Order: sequence, then C-alpha cells, then structure tokens
Amino acid sequence: MNTSFSPKISTSEIKNRTAFTLIELVVSITILSVIMLSVFMIYSNLIQINKRLEALRIVQENIRNITEQIASDVREKGIDLTYYDNSTPEKINNYTGNGNTVLAIQGGERYYPMKDSLSGPIICTESDQKNPNIHCYIGKEDSLNQRKPISDDRVRIENIRFFLSGDTGESLTNFSQEGKVTIVLSLGIENKTGVNSEIAKNTHMLIETTISEKVYKKN
Repeated sequence: MNTSFSPKISTSEIKNRTAFTLIELVVSITILSVIMLSVFMIYSNLIQINKRLEALRIVQENIRNITEQIASDVREKGIDLTYYDNSTPEKINNYTGNGNTVLAIQGGERYYPMKDSLSGPIICTESDQKNPNIHCYIGKEDSLNQRKPISDDRVRIENIRFFLSGDTGESLTNFSQEGKVTIVLSLGIENKTGVNSEIAKNTHMLIETTISEKVYKKN
C-alpha cells in the first residue's frame, strides 16, 4: 500500500510569507520613488540652470550689439558735443555729475532709451525704466527723426547713462582732448510670457565701458 506524504503548511507560516512579501514590495516602491524623485529634481535643476545660462547669453549678446554699434558711430562719425552746449556743465565735463540719457552723434543721430507707443517709439523716462511693466529698450534716431531699436524685445533697459568729455574743435591731435563717452548700462531679461519670473527677476548685467573718437578727425 503506497502512502503519499503531503507536507502541511501552517496558516501562520503563510501569513509570515505574505507579510514579508508585502514589506519587500513597500520597500521597493519607496526606493524606486526616491530614485525617481531624485532624478526628476536633478533634471529640473539642469533645466533651470540651462534657462539661466540662456538668459545671461541673451543679455550679453544685446550688450555686445549695443556697445559695438555705438562704438562704430563714435569712432567713425564722432560725438556731437555741441548738442550739450545748453546743458549744465556737470553733465558733460570730466565724466562728473549724473550723466546724460542721450548720446548725440555727429550728423544728427541720437542714442537714447525708448519705449513703444501708438504713435511710434518715444523716449523712455527714468521712472519708466524702473517700472518692470514698461518695456524700455535702446533706440537710435537718425537725422530724419526715424527711430529704431538696437536691443531686442527679450531684454529691457533698467538704466543707461552717457558720461562725456572732450573738445568741440574739428581738428584734434591731443589724446586728452579727443571726445570720449563712458557708457554705464544696466540690462535685464524682459518678464513676459514663457519666461520664468524668478529668472527674469534675477538676471541682470551692469557694464561700464569707455569709447574714444579717433584722435585725428577730418576737417
């Protein structure tokens, strides 16, 4: 007579195995969640870093374009110092005072902060520049009073000053008498749709650079 043997598994043993399996599952899910959260945070931080770097690149690009264009006009055409004859002396001599908001170029051209209006670009005042809701940019006005921006709509001018010195004579051979302009410019990212407000708030650049006319001018 064959006798078969069937091992008996107690109810308590089944419960222990089930409990152990559930604990393993909970631990595994927890570990996986922590890993996924860490990866997400790293990825999110990398995105924010890239956005900040891109914002800085945009600001730097605009500063370079602005200063290069102004430098080209100053060196090739010269500063129109006679434009400031009716200004108070401290606004023109020896880089003192509060500086000017307008840079006059020989031939009737002007650089100054502008903003858009229904009638076209108009001057952007100091109070406008401090208002984050107003888009101020650097513009150029030609001899026909036509105005155009030289900074793009991704950035806003927060402050700009032109400090001037030099001589109004036509023929200059002394380095100390050549026309010079020191540009103090603060530029930031425009806070608009698609731009992280925190990045816009914290992305600024302040530069100061001096540009000189050519020493020898044409008579």
